[in-house]
Amino acid sequence: MSDEDFTPEKQKEYLDNFIMSLMKEGKDINQVLDMPFHFVLEILRERNKPKQEKSLIAAFGG
Repeated sequence: MSDEDFTPEKQKEYLDNFIMSLMKEGKDINQVLDMPFHFVLEILRERNKPKQEKSLIAAFGG
């Protein structure tokens, strides 16, 4: 991840997208708000983890 991924604006965008995706999957907003914050952060970290490529060529789309 680059430093740009850790800006407050980018983290807010990740959190907004995560909450919206949970709501689209049928989760009630009150259930989302009742989730422990640490749990939500761990899910966000997993969802936004950079993909590991097996080769440098594959990493750059070759």
